[in-house]
Amino acid sequence: MLTHRASARLLARTSIVAAAAFAIAQPAFAQDAAEQAAEEGAGTEIIVTAQKRAQSLSDVSLSVAAVGTEALAANITVTLEGLQALVPSISFGNDFNFAKLFIRGIGLSSSLPGVDPSVALHVDGVVVSLAQAQLGSMFDLERVEVLRGPQGTLYGRNATGGAVNLITAKPSDTLEGYVRQTLGGDALLIQTDAAIGGPIAEGVRGRLAVQRIKRDGFGVNEFTGNEIDNLNQWSGRAHLEFLPSDKVNILLTGEYHREDDRSLAIKFREVSFPGVLNDNIAANDGLSALGQRLNADGSQARFATNPRNIATNFDPINDREQWALTGAITVDASDAVSIKSLTSYRSFDAIFFHDFDMSTYLGYALAQTNALRSSANHWQPVFQHQFSQELQANVDTDKFHGVFGLFYLDEQIEVENHIGLDVLTNTDPFRVQFDGRLDVKTWAAFANMTYDLSDMFSVKAGARYSWEERRLRNQAGLGSAALNRLVLDPLQWDAKKSWDDFSPSLGFEFRPNDDLMLYGNWSRGFKSGTAEIGSTRRLSPTQPLPFVDPEKVEAFEVGSKYSAGALSANLAVFFQRLKNGQFSLTRAIPTPPFFTSTLTNAAVSEAYGAEFDVLWRPSREFTVNASVGYLHSEFTKFSASDPLDPRLFAPGAVESELLKDLSGNATRMSPKWSLNLNPTYSVGMNNGGEVQFGSNFSYRSKQFHTEFNDDRMAQDGYIQLDANIRYKHSDGHFSANAWVRNITNELVYAGSFAVSTSRAIGGTLMPPRTYGITLGYDF
Repeated sequence: MLTHRASARLLARTSIVAAAAFAIAQPAFAQDAAEQAAEEGAGTEIIVTAQKRAQSLSDVSLSVAAVGTEALAANITVTLEGLQALVPSISFGNDFNFAKLFIRGIGLSSSLPGVDPSVALHVDGVVVSLAQAQLGSMFDLERVEVLRGPQGTLYGRNATGGAVNLITAKPSDTLEGYVRQTLGGDALLIQTDAAIGGPIAEGVRGRLAVQRIKRDGFGVNEFTGNEIDNLNQWSGRAHLEFLPSDKVNILLTGEYHREDDRSLAIKFREVSFPGVLNDNIAANDGLSALGQRLNADGSQARFATNPRNIATNFDPINDREQWALTGAITVDASDAVSIKSLTSYRSFDAIFFHDFDMSTYLGYALAQTNALRSSANHWQPVFQHQFSQELQANVDTDKFHGVFGLFYLDEQIEVENHIGLDVLTNTDPFRVQFDGRLDVKTWAAFANMTYDLSDMFSVKAGARYSWEERRLRNQAGLGSAALNRLVLDPLQWDAKKSWDDFSPSLGFEFRPNDDLMLYGNWSRGFKSGTAEIGSTRRLSPTQPLPFVDPEKVEAFEVGSKYSAGALSANLAVFFQRLKNGQFSLTRAIPTPPFFTSTLTNAAVSEAYGAEFDVLWRPSREFTVNASVGYLHSEFTKFSASDPLDPRLFAPGAVESELLKDLSGNATRMSPKWSLNLNPTYSVGMNNGGEVQFGSNFSYRSKQFHTEFNDDRMAQDGYIQLDANIRYKHSDGHFSANAWVRNITNELVYAGSFAVSTSRAIGGTLMPPRTYGITLGYDF
């Protein structure tokens, strides 16, 4: 009853806010300016396919943000981390080469494979299931759509936080394409983008796009002298479209992405347990960071002197390769019904190596292991394959609009995790191994329907049934100093578990006039239970299975969308409750392997907030795109032991007696305020060309990278300023874009992690100030 009353109060309040926003959203500028802008064709409509049919953004009764190809190109947005500078409600983090997308306080909180992202990433409707594989595909895009809130009745893969959809540029019926060459510094950037597409033969069209990026590093390894955080990658995508009739469309797509550089390494921030070497408690000395200790030759280990540098015995390795083949067949059965089959196979292989102690410590006899030489070098190859099949039926009549779908996913993830002194050549047996494999099978049926009761009022309903099965097999072992070899644990995981779920949704749309829509949605979301590959080794035959419960969310949202003349304004007010959020906790222990990792469920977290977007074009020359988001996301019921609590390391410590009540703590990656302001102004030239001045102001308030709200693992509020000047020739072919990003050179941590193996806190950084010029030729 309390839940129902709270929900009722929330809906009452949000309805008032939505009505007030409607009043505020009325044009505040001169009416003649609006009429002039409309007459000149300065429209503000953006077409999206968020609901599986082409609609104006202002006509979609969901909270959706869209970024078009012009904005992506002007801001040189080629990575997911750059997307958050354009969309305020999304936060991007990364650690250990995992992309961590958060929307409205919900996202991935694990750094071991096996846990699904809470924000799904799709490329042309096909889910990219593995978080590590979400870092590619950002080239030759028509637009990016960000759907906020739980998804499951419109897309094959369900998600509790939201969805990011990359819509690639498709073949057209005329020959077209472009070549763009970018040169930048201080870290020399050489980037080439090119695409060509058009008709090949009668009823056959194609498109080929490539991207090559090579960039010097943003930092150096102070021990080896080599650059780090450099880029060496290239990508390609080919579309082949067959049109055997005006009712059948067959689109075949192949995509490839490769990286081979020294990027994504975490940087040293602080030691995890300061003062333990000076507290006169010998038992605490094992909590000292490896970088605080002496090497075997008696020299003092050290950390990097610059936050963008590392000082490690070995350079990091980032070697990734992924490719995908997709077939999309669309058949128009009638004027109102179309059938679509979406078949895809994706492959991802990656090798990630990093010296986890983030220091020049090479290895020495530790007090806990006597003769055992140990270090924190981490070797992690990942091999993932996924096959997905989706069948859709889209119905679009005068009054009824519906999407009906069936979805199947078969995924295999294999991981090797070796930590030790020498894991590159495997000549040193004194390491910990936690290899494993996870097999995932998923079936789902979903539907989303809208019925227009009148020209003014529509009702919506949706539902999803999901069934998921997961099988975990681990190969865990510890190095033995006495035997001089790795000894596998006799009790390995080979366990299987399945879950099912029914997630409904309801909503309405109300259009008092042609310019305004009010809407309300209620929905539930589901993310399958799972286990981390390499989860804590089995300790006894009776130990409970390592699987955690599914993550479930219930969300309420009301909003308004206004579009007339030169103004579009969208407001969304929301409340959501997440139960059994999946969180990974890694902490130091005094016995081999000196750390333990546990995937657990957070009991309950709640979030409420509002998002407001406005696009205003008072004249042909001037455009303002602005967004502001407010988010209050906190745990309301969650107890856990803090990995940075030194008492857990004490002999005889009982973890259950050291639990902390996290109620009231902010969830990870949840800034209270997010703001984006993107004005552009165009000036006509005497030769018929045009110069466009653009800028982007982005603000994020403080956000924590841990549920324990430790300031050592947080990013304070920051402002990022970007600007560009773009010239377009009168013939529409040639362009030149001079740009600079992060003008004030802000040092921003995208993620933080307490590395238990080395007793140090590391973090990954957003790019420093970058600048350059992009020359383009479109045809």
